[in-house]
Amino acid sequence: MRELVIVIPDLYLKPQGSGTATALASGRFAGLEHAGRFGERAALGEGWRAWLARLIARADLAQVAPARIAAAVLPEPLAQPSDGVTRWIATPLHLTAGLARVHLDHRGVLALSAAERATLAAEFAGTFGSSGFSLTPLPSGDFLLKTRGVGALRTLEPARCIGSDLIQALPQGAAAGPLRRLLAEIEMWLHAQPLNEARQQRREPPVTTLWPWGADGQALPPAATVPPGRLPLAYGRDAWLAGLWHLGGEACRALPPHLDEVLAEARAPRAVLVAQVAAELQGSPHASAGDALARLDARLVAPALEALRRGRLARATLVLNDVRTTLGRTSRFKLWRRPRAGLASFG
Repeated sequence: MRELVIVIPDLYLKPQGSGTATALASGRFAGLEHAGRFGERAALGEGWRAWLARLIARADLAQVAPARIAAAVLPEPLAQPSDGVTRWIATPLHLTAGLARVHLDHRGVLALSAAERATLAAEFAGTFGSSGFSLTPLPSGDFLLKTRGVGALRTLEPARCIGSDLIQALPQGAAAGPLRRLLAEIEMWLHAQPLNEARQQRREPPVTTLWPWGADGQALPPAATVPPGRLPLAYGRDAWLAGLWHLGGEACRALPPHLDEVLAEARAPRAVLVAQVAAELQGSPHASAGDALARLDARLVAPALEALRRGRLARATLVLNDVRTTLGRTSRFKLWRRPRAGLASFG
């Protein structure tokens, strides 16, 4: 394999004072520290999604709304004209209410089972369908939310709100009124859902909101699809990534437990892995975000750098916190670069 790209899409370093951010920034992650010291850094002003679209020669899709890309995996027309319907990616979240704010942490980004998502979608149709709203499960674990009468507004994706007051991320003003009312109705509806009662009995966090982001009311550009076989291998559960690869005639694979499974794919010159801290926490009730990042570092990042050293890779790129760091086979010889602890090189 010639090149490996590893994206950690839910790790954004907050200003000093956030306990989670401080713990992450001061932790010890051998692979990430090595990459931060020896790699060539560049800020991604447009974010990792636009950068990745350009990397795979899909600059035509770099600025297309994430929800429109995510919708590509569903059996609906890709290039339909505006029909008065806004599409959103809706992510199930568990929010923690404090005295003065509503908080989201990594563990609050929920991974519902396929059966739970199907149940929520069916219940949603029964309650909101007559109002022109629909909810469709996506393979990534999110939903595609369609709203009629609620126009497209910019809302941050949950990954960028972890460690923050999520309510402050909602748009303000008169134009945001329909969206805020819909969110309030969804939260009241979720509170009474039997699915949440069952989750609490299993000591699992209930779904307190379906967070809408990546809104789009437009069609895809012409010729959005491309012949299959031209994309890198892709691994990970991300709605936008799955849609982008679907447009290229390919499918995303599950993130492997060991990097060797990726490196063994000799037919592929390049691979992209999207590895989430939140997903790494699933099934580990006592682990912290720092623990999860350390596991990703040991499972994916450090082995990638070792493969680079051994000549199994020619190039490795890491992306987190809107920073891209790229290493080649000779990068490790730049010994004049001073080491920096934790994630300081990605700040």
